[in-house]
Amino acid sequence: MKYWILLFIVFCASLSAETYEEEVNRSIESIRTIKNSEDKKEIEEFNSLMDANWKKFSEKKSVSIPIIQTKLKEELISKSPSQMLLLDLSWYLAVSNPNKEQIDLIAKTFETIDFRNPTIVQNTQQYFRLALFLSEKQIPGFLTLIDQRFLQNESRSFFIPQHITMVDAHAQRTHLYGIYGNQSVPHLINLLKTEKDTKLRQSITSILRRICTPDCANDIYEMLEKEQDHTTFVNGTYILLDNSGPIGRELYLKLKPKSLSKETDDYFFSEKMYVKNQSYNFFIEKMKKKYGESSNNFSDSKLLAEIDKMIQNQGATQTIHPLDFFSNSVEKQILIDKLIEARRKCFLRINRHGMEDIDINNFILNTIYYKDQITNDTI
Repeated sequence: MKYWILLFIVFCASLSAETYEEEVNRSIESIRTIKNSEDKKEIEEFNSLMDANWKKFSEKKSVSIPIIQTKLKEELISKSPSQMLLLDLSWYLAVSNPNKEQIDLIAKTFETIDFRNPTIVQNTQQYFRLALFLSEKQIPGFLTLIDQRFLQNESRSFFIPQHITMVDAHAQRTHLYGIYGNQSVPHLINLLKTEKDTKLRQSITSILRRICTPDCANDIYEMLEKEQDHTTFVNGTYILLDNSGPIGRELYLKLKPKSLSKETDDYFFSEKMYVKNQSYNFFIEKMKKKYGESSNNFSDSKLLAEIDKMIQNQGATQTIHPLDFFSNSVEKQILIDKLIEARRKCFLRINRHGMEDIDINNFILNTIYYKDQITNDTI
């Protein structure tokens, strides 16, 4: 008798599992009904459908994830894949702590998605966040996809209510190149050397303002020597003066640009007067004036631990004061490398606070670059 009861329980559990699998499959198939629409009510219905599907997938991820993977693989070889199914299922995998095999599948799916498809365009925010996820993984060749889909293409803007933030095409590409990291810099510098479109040159140099290091200095100097566009010239100035340390200062002072407009020439003259004051002590005093004195007294090991926490927290910290980076004996290059990684992680935060922290990081980095030039300076 006990045997039959046990068998019945196993049978019911199996039946329940099969039922759940069917529900997951039905949820997946329902995604095919989602289409581009301007009708507010219909859009709300589609959003509710996707929310319900994700809720269903999350009930038993050990069952739903393998089904989703199989469906994606099937869809990838389909003659007419459902664009929304590709996007929604790959994004669900992305937020479900995927392993290496799953990340490879997500990347392949992303490459297959038609970014010009009207349904994908209408779901730009989800598509962008999928791209951001993959860009953080620094997948080889992904920078070329960013070029094609976000730099050479004017993505649709989207609004994030909780941050009161409108994310336009330039902001999207800034975050994507920024989170990819160090390799974005030479990649964008090379694009800048051949790009003729003024608007794109403005966008590229604006992105470089956020992520450049002194390695950019000579290329930006050469650009400024012959740059005619005012906005691009201003962006290049910021790169040399705010991202490139003493080498940027020296190059800017010897700069002799040709045929500038009156507006740009006046700007260049005023910046040359300003840059003459730049020194390690100048930046330290500026930092004190802006952020006040630090009340911390971190040991080297404590400071490094706090920086690691900042990196884990997407570049945000409530404990480190900017001046803490100048009252320690940690090797300079270690601090630089960690700050650059913290800056990279800031690009995961799609809000003004993330961008503000990027600016603070660059301020600290630029001051560190100047530190070697001092002899008897103290904080």
